[in-house]
Amino acid sequence: MRVTEQSRLSARVGYLNQVSAKLDELQGQLSTGKRIDRASDDPAGSAISLGHRQDIAFETQMRRNLSSGSAFLNATDSALASAGDVLQRVRELTVEASNDTMGSTERTAVAAEVNQLIGHLAQVGNTNFGGAYIFAGHKSDQPAYTTTGSPPTAVTFQGDTGARVRRISKQDAVPVNVIGGQVFGTLFQDLITLRDNLNGSQPGSVIAGSLQQIDAGLDRVLQARADVGARVNRFESATAVSETTDTDLQELRAEIEDIDLPSVVVAFQAQQNAYEAALGAIGRTANMSLLNFLQ
Repeated sequence: MRVTEQSRLSARVGYLNQVSAKLDELQGQLSTGKRIDRASDDPAGSAISLGHRQDIAFETQMRRNLSSGSAFLNATDSALASAGDVLQRVRELTVEASNDTMGSTERTAVAAEVNQLIGHLAQVGNTNFGGAYIFAGHKSDQPAYTTTGSPPTAVTFQGDTGARVRRISKQDAVPVNVIGGQVFGTLFQDLITLRDNLNGSQPGSVIAGSLQQIDAGLDRVLQARADVGARVNRFESATAVSETTDTDLQELRAEIEDIDLPSVVVAFQAQQNAYEAALGAIGRTANMSLLNFLQ
């Protein structure tokens, strides 16, 4: 069976189309840096890559949780530090006022400062961070404490014991809040009683009786700060682990999705040479006479 020039031309055009399609594919890979652009490019590889992408997205969300949780815990620690400063100052004043050599006028002045410290402590108890009252539990949309009277006769906790939880891994979820009622306890009423005793010129022994409640409050604040610090450290460690996991997952994803640049460049140049050779062959065929096609 004789092969005509027409059949040869058709074969060359078909080959040119194949080379052109492969050239376009390689050019697309070079422009995007991706070996897999659609699932049809590599169905098995696409399925594995999708799993890696889902894990990467999960780790990204975990780091957001860890970042917001750490910020919330740091704000809580700052508030607790302020509460500790208030209580330490109240303790100093109580020790001074428990000396019976202090006169009623001086104790009234101390009572005035204690009254201001009660207001400051209530303000600390109502610390708001990012639109949430940090000591109110789940009722974070409203202040944790309400104050009755001026000067205050009562400071009442109106939050709950709900834990504000952040998920930090597939297995672990950690609370980021501290409950105001558990930290401050009866401190507000204890300080109000101390203030009233100072104003009432009670004996030094009565005033000194407040030291036990103040020290217990300081212990609770310090314990809460230690607990918050431990959680902050845990969040920092979890963040480091998540970052390492993300890096590993990105490498696995890249091995499947991304091109081997040197290999693709070599393949592209080879296809480009083949394309130019096919064009040259077709061009020479186009210059043949009618007789050549009839043969």
